[in-house]
Amino acid sequence: MADLSGKVAIVTGGSRGIGRGIAERLGRDGAYVVVNYSGSEQDANQVVDAISDAGGKSVSIQGDLSKVADIHTLFAKTIDYFGKLDILVNNAGIAGAHGSIEKTTVEDYEQVFNLNVRGVLFSLQEAAKHMANGGRIVNISSTTTLYPSARTAVYAASKAAVKLLTQVMAQEVGDRDITVNTVTPGPTVPGMFGRLSPEYQQQAAASSLFNRLGTPQDIADVVAFLVSEEARWITGEEICANGGAKS
Repeated sequence: MADLSGKVAIVTGGSRGIGRGIAERLGRDGAYVVVNYSGSEQDANQVVDAISDAGGKSVSIQGDLSKVADIHTLFAKTIDYFGKLDILVNNAGIAGAHGSIEKTTVEDYEQVFNLNVRGVLFSLQEAAKHMANGGRIVNISSTTTLYPSARTAVYAASKAAVKLLTQVMAQEVGDRDITVNTVTPGPTVPGMFGRLSPEYQQQAAASSLFNRLGTPQDIADVVAFLVSEEARWITGEEICANGGAKS
């Protein structure tokens, strides 16, 4: 386990799925964890309780990160609570409606891009203002950017933008010894992928060299390494965590 004692971490979308796995792992590693959530206070408080029960320290902060004002509030409250920021994991995201490009509406586009891209961009902006030198940023993308398929254009495009934001941000904060990387999960349950049909999930599991779907812990362990001191020489990179699947 990494030693994150005394580090302050924000995990956006930290109340469920991959975000919950990341928040709980960072808490076990000693970080003070801010669990951001949009709608489910009960789920967020369960994560806080789990971290606290394991001997860690955590708070939940509500915020719809498609709204820039809520992003400002999240970072301001984090500084108020803990006095600093060392780690940001941009995990909050939405898949939106899956449909062909021909049938995509403006509302479909705005729903996804407002959170997946605008939310990440302005969270990075706040991190640039508030993060301590030597900090760590991890942005969560998706293997839909590596293996495009029909009816995923809006979601995949939004996650491709996240990867580009990683590369640009890494150049802008490198002189402060802040690393910025992307983790690109494959199909993972529980999470958004769990809403798809059992048949589709079985097909995805079979595409992995391990013949299974990913778990939040699989992704959390990769994130935990990237935010550790041992990953100080890795920045601007994408780590694909999908069990070796090629589709």
